[in-house]
Amino acid sequence: MCGVFAISSSDIQNAGEKVIEGLKKLEYRGYDSWGVATSDTIIKQVGKISESTSHFPPDTKAIGHSRWATHGGVTKENSHPHKYKSVILVHNGIFENYLTEKERLLEKGEVFVSNTDSEVIAHLIQEQLDLSHNIKSAIQNVAQMIIGRFSIIVMVEGYNEIFVARRGSPLIIGRGKDQYAHTTFVASDIPAFLEYTNIVNYIDDDEMAIIHNDHVTFYDLDSGKEKEKRNIEVSWKEEIADKGEYNHFMIKEIFDQKQSLTAAINHTDQEIKNFISDLQSGNGVYMIACGTAHKVCIAAEYYFSYIAGRKINVVPASEMPAFERFINKKTILFAVSQSGETADILEVLEFGKKRGAKILSITNVESSSIARISDNHLSIHAGKEKAVASTKATTSQMALLLLLAYADNNRLNAGRLVLQDLASNVNDLLNPRYEKYIKSVAETLKDSNNIFIIGRNSLYPIALESAIKIMEVSYIHAQGFAAGEMKHGPIALIEKNSPCIVLGCDNETISNAIELKSRGAKIIGVASENHMIFDQWLKIPSAGTAISIASVLPIQILSYYLATLRGLDPDMPRNLAKSVTVK
Repeated sequence: MCGVFAISSSDIQNAGEKVIEGLKKLEYRGYDSWGVATSDTIIKQVGKISESTSHFPPDTKAIGHSRWATHGGVTKENSHPHKYKSVILVHNGIFENYLTEKERLLEKGEVFVSNTDSEVIAHLIQEQLDLSHNIKSAIQNVAQMIIGRFSIIVMVEGYNEIFVARRGSPLIIGRGKDQYAHTTFVASDIPAFLEYTNIVNYIDDDEMAIIHNDHVTFYDLDSGKEKEKRNIEVSWKEEIADKGEYNHFMIKEIFDQKQSLTAAINHTDQEIKNFISDLQSGNGVYMIACGTAHKVCIAAEYYFSYIAGRKINVVPASEMPAFERFINKKTILFAVSQSGETADILEVLEFGKKRGAKILSITNVESSSIARISDNHLSIHAGKEKAVASTKATTSQMALLLLLAYADNNRLNAGRLVLQDLASNVNDLLNPRYEKYIKSVAETLKDSNNIFIIGRNSLYPIALESAIKIMEVSYIHAQGFAAGEMKHGPIALIEKNSPCIVLGCDNETISNAIELKSRGAKIIGVASENHMIFDQWLKIPSAGTAISIASVLPIQILSYYLATLRGLDPDMPRNLAKSVTVK
């Protein structure tokens, strides 16, 4: 969700403008509104920070925020930073019990200018500062009051330092080097400061730090005791977040799949076998995820069933509390996440950790909170994915999970061959002529009010994912169904020329497609072979057990062009953010 960025420096004299530039690289985390504060200037605006041309007077420290609205509408008043008396604050997360504290403060006569939970934190810090006259203890005390997840960055009038604290929401320290040796950066994600340094410290849950230029002191947020942190060199490169010759990140990342599918399975045999050994060590497996990653997990449920003969329970992370009574020392919690910071997943994992469950995970960020809490973690190596709608991370997750299913049946080499063959075919498939054809299909669908998608077996979750992809970037209502379920109710919605995307061309699915066409549906087939029932055909390679991965590719391109042909920005769909770090 929201992006936060701060600079404390004796090397940089235009910290406010540098923070704006850093926030532009985090805009995928939130783009409703933004704001930046230096020592004596605060600028806040509604809209995308990428469109900002704001300038700040010279200053060596600044904090900023790019917002994805949760509490309070999209207004200038609700934008961060929030200032109350001497306290200036940006916040990423959710203060669940803020209304209780706000009501108490209102009874004291305090006045609020926003409808956010974040402004309440600024009031509470000022209240505690007035009592103790010690900013460190003030932040510690307020952290104890907050129920929920947060990362905060605070400046206080009269203090040269920047103060940060975290519980549940990501926060990373960048240690300056070379010409920025006397600079420290703080951000919710590494790309904000990657042009300056690749040396980081990770702030863990219930920790805080006090920063002045290049001097950083870390503390336990509960006890206040000082902590040591080691410098870690990250291998990311800044250029991986550039659009290059493409108009949008989404289409670039779709074409990145020529390489990312191969990278996803680039783990040693021993790494895969160790992961499977951990998976096999329990009595029951719960695979948990959110959004698109949840649909990937449903596909994996089929992989493990058909290939390995293993039953895996797939549950959306937000629904997992209903099953927490079954978590014990023999349970395997298997998390799948792109960002590795998803709040709903982390809450389940933290509960499981207390119960003694083994934690396994797959993410795209090896340094993420989910990766660090795990007993065993594998990265999908997809590279930075900036478009909100996941594409290459999705297929990379699917590829790695398919490989794990083969490994679970002692057929690791067979799995590698299937996926290497798929990657080769995808490299041939993703070409300008194929893209142009799918754009022509999108032209015929862009004015649709509804699109239906059906699939059977491992293509059923792809029908669900296809609906998500179409809805989130084009705003066309779309629904995915198990092919055999259409006749049990949803077929009542079919009218003349209703677009129905049919995944696969096996006999049973074709029979279901005929049922739809007989009611007037327009059939768009996604299959390795054309069929007379298809009005339009999106060709995919013959991929065997990897058919679900192959089938999602043309839907990604179709979704992209449905968005652009409707004049929409596919990288930043309304109301959505890349990493959802709130429940």
